Amino acid sequence: MALPRRTSTSSVSSSGSSRVSSPSLTPLDSSAALILVHDEETQSPFHLDSDDDNEDEDSVPQFDVHRTSTPPLSPSLVFLYLLVPYLKLGAMFLPHTETPLNYGLPSLFVFALLAAFARQLLYMLSRYTRSAELEDVVLDLLARGRGKERRRSTIRIIARAGIGGLRALLATVYLRESVHLLLPLLLNGTSLTLRLGLTSIFILVVAPISFAQSLGSKRIVYTTWLTLATYIIWLTCITYAYIHHMPLENAGWLRTGTFWQGPVTIAFAFTSSSTLSLYTSLRGSHQPVTTAKPSKFRSFELLSVLSVILALLLTLPLVIFSADPSVPETVLLNATTLLLSIPSLIVTVPSLPVTDRLRCSTSFPISKILLLVFVTILALVPSRISAILSDILLLCALTSTYFLPAVLHIIAHFFERPLTILTPRNAQSREGRSGPDELLLRKERALQKKQFRKRIVWDLGVWLLLLGGGAGFVAAIGRVLGTW
Repeated sequence: MALPRRTSTSSVSSSGSSRVSSPSLTPLDSSAALILVHDEETQSPFHLDSDDDNEDEDSVPQFDVHRTSTPPLSPSLVFLYLLVPYLKLGAMFLPHTETPLNYGLPSLFVFALLAAFARQLLYMLSRYTRSAELEDVVLDLLARGRGKERRRSTIRIIARAGIGGLRALLATVYLRESVHLLLPLLLNGTSLTLRLGLTSIFILVVAPISFAQSLGSKRIVYTTWLTLATYIIWLTCITYAYIHHMPLENAGWLRTGTFWQGPVTIAFAFTSSSTLSLYTSLRGSHQPVTTAKPSKFRSFELLSVLSVILALLLTLPLVIFSADPSVPETVLLNATTLLLSIPSLIVTVPSLPVTDRLRCSTSFPISKILLLVFVTILALVPSRISAILSDILLLCALTSTYFLPAVLHIIAHFFERPLTILTPRNAQSREGRSGPDELLLRKERALQKKQFRKRIVWDLGVWLLLLGGGAGFVAAIGRVLGTW
């Protein structure tokens, strides 16, 4: 449930003093025990969150101002898109980390819990700010109000570049890894010409699928289901090989950077690049026409928790298995899973800035074509540069998944100006109206105490996420550099 905007109480000695301190109180009844002082800045109704703890999620107004780029999706598709990001490169790379079980298993459960916690933070921030996209949440928290158009424009460009850059870099690594996995199966697999040809073929295969308009396109839906199926088949093959002690050959994986070690790789396995758009897509798919209580499976919180639990079950065997999964049969499945994951990333990348004249001169999606060309070029860079890119991808994915929601939560609830409630001390003795005012005041205090207890729990979790994650980053960098 979204945390409501913070309120603070203060007392004034009389109605006259309250009018002096706040001119906006003049038209209000000064005998009321609770007086709401509105923010001086002009705000839209979407910035005044009055959600009660017991309010049903479906009673929240629709996102009329900020529209998501993802169309309404059914709960099953939202669950699919919440689950699939956990079953990609990070999960497939787990058996190669050779992490001892006394470190691997606790890390797996801890990062699964942190991923669910961070996703819940984003969900609550979306409801708190009434924003449908991550960039809108950032804008609402950092540049809300009048006279900040220039700052809003700058922050929007940075946010869109960060979101699009992460997804484009992820697509680049998927493409390069797919090619790298299949090259050993071909004659003269080290040939640069063969690598260039295979990369070109792969990009031509995924391009028609990537030209889809949104995640609701049938092409994207079918390929996403196919990636889930290939992952499950791959996991079945690995399980069979492990049980029967079959000797497995190492076909070689991408020369990743220095940060791809042990628990860091497990943390990467539970990263995702799209959350808020799925929440608003689920909200948009529900058009209530009756007063009947909606199904629990339309709850984003439930779908999020179930996706993390299922992902945990599907990655748990990989931490236990010590066998190397790179046999020819599974290499093909690995490459297929990663290759078919590229279109869903390309579709969700924000459009590149293209002139109106160029956009109107052709019916082809110029932005996506340029993006695919950019991904292809990055996939063909030398191995030394690709290792650096993989490290950058790892750091960006961890930051956006774990740290960014925590930082936004702190900004929203520690630096945002709260609404103020003034409680006149002598208002209860006037005109015999002490009964209703006293009940209203007691209810307000009880709600504030309840929210305060919840805030303590969430704030502790956020600070632990920041401090623990920061310490982990320092330890990983120190281990890599050999400082200790």
